[in-house]
Amino acid sequence: MVVVGVLLPSSYHVERSVIIHQSNKSIFPYLNKLQKWPSWTALNVNKDYSLEQTYFGPNQGIGSGMTYQGDKLGKGTITIIDNEMDDHVTFSLLINNRFNTTGNIQLEHVSDSTARATITLDGDVGFHLPNRYIILMIDNIAGSLFQESLNRLKTVTEMKKTQPVEGL
Repeated sequence: MVVVGVLLPSSYHVERSVIIHQSNKSIFPYLNKLQKWPSWTALNVNKDYSLEQTYFGPNQGIGSGMTYQGDKLGKGTITIIDNEMDDHVTFSLLINNRFNTTGNIQLEHVSDSTARATITLDGDVGFHLPNRYIILMIDNIAGSLFQESLNRLKTVTEMKKTQPVEGL
């Protein structure tokens, strides 16, 4: 198992997209304010009834963060580390105080009333052999959660008739 583990890749990339019939400007506030994430991400009480979330830092944008803990979802910390108005939000994700990764949610302008939202997750587990085995399944595990989250983001934002207030 050790020899095979050493030969396994240490880095990973997960990516999912969805077309949303709303403008980038209407979608961006749902990405840039972590208090809005439970309305669309799989990180919510529907997935884990024991989930507790605490927010820290600024209300939105760079430096804002959230810690979470639940029986099914484990514990983690999400912090927005970069953003650009109506374009993208980049975040760091620390899972169970040992699995650190970087995610990005990119909005691509398709038309005035349509955008493509793409979530990516990239990381490297280094020489930690058990995590090298785990990342063999990460595309299926994280990918299905990403697709569910993007579909919820689509539903939530397409139901909005007016544009929410945006900000960095």
